[in-house]
Amino acid sequence: MPLFFLSYAHEDNRNGQVQEFFGDLSEAVARLAGVGWDQAGFVDGQLPLGATWSQELADALATSSCLVALTSPRYVVSDYCGREFRVFADRVDAHEREFRRRPPAVLPIRWIPCDRVPEALTGFQHKNFPAGAVYAQDGLLTLKQRRRHHDEYQDFVDALAKHIVQTDRDHRLLRPARRPVLAQVTSAFETTRRRPAPGSSAARSPRSTSARHVWFVLAAGSAAELAGTRSGAEERYGALARDWRPYRPELEAPIGSYAGAVATTKSYGWTVEDAVDLAEVREWARAHNQIVVLVVDVWSAGLPRYELSLVGYDRDPDTTTPVLVPWTAADDAAADGNQRLWETLARVLSHHVVRNDPAMWRPEIATAGRFHAELEDALVVAQSRIYRTGTVYQEPPSDGPVYRPILEGP
Repeated sequence: MPLFFLSYAHEDNRNGQVQEFFGDLSEAVARLAGVGWDQAGFVDGQLPLGATWSQELADALATSSCLVALTSPRYVVSDYCGREFRVFADRVDAHEREFRRRPPAVLPIRWIPCDRVPEALTGFQHKNFPAGAVYAQDGLLTLKQRRRHHDEYQDFVDALAKHIVQTDRDHRLLRPARRPVLAQVTSAFETTRRRPAPGSSAARSPRSTSARHVWFVLAAGSAAELAGTRSGAEERYGALARDWRPYRPELEAPIGSYAGAVATTKSYGWTVEDAVDLAEVREWARAHNQIVVLVVDVWSAGLPRYELSLVGYDRDPDTTTPVLVPWTAADDAAADGNQRLWETLARVLSHHVVRNDPAMWRPEIATAGRFHAELEDALVVAQSRIYRTGTVYQEPPSDGPVYRPILEGP
């Protein structure tokens, strides 16, 4: 099992600095622990574009002795990083309940300074590393990049390695009973500011207040609902909307998780919701300047539980919510020339069909690769429109009068 798991925002490694730091830390840990370099630590070098953690990554999350979290502005808004952090935070809590000792196994490292730090991070600040003024002000990346700070950087790495090895020897962090599953873990960086309506799907998960957040709202029926309409429904649908896999076998991942992974690479947090709750989600998102992306299954648009939500959305003059409509060659073959599906879609989203705004209305997306490209563009457009039309929050009034400064002469 690895002694440490390195968690970081993948966009922070574009110039290879994170990978180099991982190498430096692994070498120091291996030297102190007397293990092979490849046994010292684990780092995931792949972009998170799947619906699940790989078995290797999930095992590393469950068995590593410490989490080294490279915090940065991108890290603290990453849903993916927040889920990795959650697994370790839960392991620390479980260990404390079992053994009445709280192991110092979660190590937030200031990689790039952040103006705002999620509350989940504040309970794991450790002060026993040599951290001078440069680290405190500019972060570890600056220490690493500037030659004049080489000794400070090396001292920091050595102290961190010593802490990791000592924690592994003293505590042996408790492992979860089962291998962690991405879809079942919520981000530790989410916050809840209000209680959703009882019984709604939103009531099952916390709601983010960060403006760097995307809601992927899916109008997709279950395999049981579509069994008599869409041949092979059991291959592409599950029990819930979030189980929808329109691009199988090209893409095995559910479309909501895949979309979330794309959002993660753009430093957005994300949540997948059912279109039954579309109006409530859009109200929340509008109040917090967040993006909503509606992904509609043509086969499901006419289901009674979706019609009201889709028609209500279509009548709203707001133009910040893009609509993406997957439609593959397999869908075309299953439809066998039946135009009633598209007629139903045109009925429930009539204004979008008539306006045919290419920025907001993106139908007949045939491949996963095309969906990726359309989604990236839609996020840019939606964010731009929110900047122009979003909610503006005023600064609270001061306690006293504010006077304009007067410059006095000599």
